[in-house]
Amino acid sequence: MGGKGRLTEEEMARAWSRAAGKRGARHTRPVSFKRSVLTVNVDGSSWLYELTTKKREILKKFGPGIAGKAIKNIRFRIGEIK
Repeated sequence: MGGKGRLTEEEMARAWSRAAGKRGARHTRPVSFKRSVLTVNVDGSSWLYELTTKKREILKKFGPGIAGKAIKNIRFRIGEIK
């Protein structure tokens, strides 16, 4: 996510925390942002299901995007969140 003209991990983590809420953010970690798709690791299948059902709400909370970059979709997958 970092690099010239890219979002830093801290920027994305802050924005994700606001959009997913504190509970959701504790069980997740954004890992990449490519071609307007945010990929988020989730710590278990129950959170994967819950967040998938709330995807539209979460996308609306991002509004026009982050640092001028639009987020058009979120892909959730089970993975490490440390």
